[in-house]
Amino acid sequence: MSGADYTRQGAVAVIRLDNPPVNALAYAVRAGILAELDKANADPAVSAVVLAGAGRSFSAGADINELGTPKSVLEPNLLTVIREVERSGKPVVAAIHGVASGGGLDPQVHKGSGYLLRPEWTIDDQPFATVEVPTPGWWLVSREPVAATLNRAYHAQEEILASLGGGVERPRRRSAVEIAFDTLCWHRAHGERLLARHWDWSRSVTTDQGYAALGEFGEQGLRVIAYSRAVRFGTLGACLQR
Repeated sequence: MSGADYTRQGAVAVIRLDNPPVNALAYAVRAGILAELDKANADPAVSAVVLAGAGRSFSAGADINELGTPKSVLEPNLLTVIREVERSGKPVVAAIHGVASGGGLDPQVHKGSGYLLRPEWTIDDQPFATVEVPTPGWWLVSREPVAATLNRAYHAQEEILASLGGGVERPRRRSAVEIAFDTLCWHRAHGERLLARHWDWSRSVTTDQGYAALGEFGEQGLRVIAYSRAVRFGTLGACLQR
């Protein structure tokens, strides 16, 4: 694995992610991107940069083989790569094809930039933290929890969702990773904190057989917690995805 390679087509530098089979963002890829980006910025003949993926995919996101290992937080981590791409002196465009997804709730990767964990609970051993990824494509999502689902236990909420119709798949609850992905992306793009006053109860099962909920998105980040199926309170509901 070379991580990333560099070619030039006229005034455009092409940085191609190279980590078969799906170009996961392993340490070598992250380091390669920044090395080639520095090269492009230092070349006076280059006026723009394109990020592309080798083979049949752009990138499947974080490399799950590195999660829980020193390489997952070794600089440059993913946040550093994102920051340096945004700071590039020359415009950077992603040429996306095939698989282009991301996921995971690794608290080390996202420390200080999105997720705030309650002191009594950690996602380190939660199955969804390293397995789930956002659903490909874009779906409509309600900005606030559906009013009828507030102050209801999980199964009571499920009955309400079933009564809304729309087929087996839609409308539906989002997974924990989908909630985090949608909420943080929206905040990054629009500067608006969705779920600032509410909690969205996901379909992601936790190790104690409850379900993960995310909400109270404040200055310190988006909170993640597990609730048993019997819990109910006025700000805990479901923001439906269609």
